[in-house]
Amino acid sequence: MNLKNPLSWLSLGFGSGLSPVAPGTAGSLMALIIYYLFFFGSLINWLDNFLFLLFIVISFLIGLYIYPRTVEKENDPGSYVWDEFVGMWIACLPLAFLENSFIWLVISFFLFRLFDIWKPLGIKFFDKRHGALNVMMDDVIAGFYSGVLVIFLSTFFQ
Repeated sequence: MNLKNPLSWLSLGFGSGLSPVAPGTAGSLMALIIYYLFFFGSLINWLDNFLFLLFIVISFLIGLYIYPRTVEKENDPGSYVWDEFVGMWIACLPLAFLENSFIWLVISFFLFRLFDIWKPLGIKFFDKRHGALNVMMDDVIAGFYSGVLVIFLSTFFQ
């Protein structure tokens, strides 16, 4: 990646994708930190939640835009972690509605990483294909599954 290209810094998750070990996990952790600093505890009404959802949709579209402009010929290189950002933020969507949400924040992170690495239930379908949409969609689905599982688990353990 061309580090002089400002789009590359988004693609690299503000540098987290340059981690020599587990760049996807480093990217997910950076996304979690961004969520914690800017959104955690501040999504209190329907408008806040709508704006956060809009932020995620725009971030997804940014991912579609930056992928072909920053990734050269390699399909879904480990350093491209913007997809992890979007997936992690999707996994955090239910947190505004949960008590003890810091615990659920940590659980969301681990569930997202589990689904992103394991790739069950249709995630592998997108992971095996090339192109920006497929690269983004496997993490979107992993984030969705994580969010649904957090909702399900919180009904029993809240």
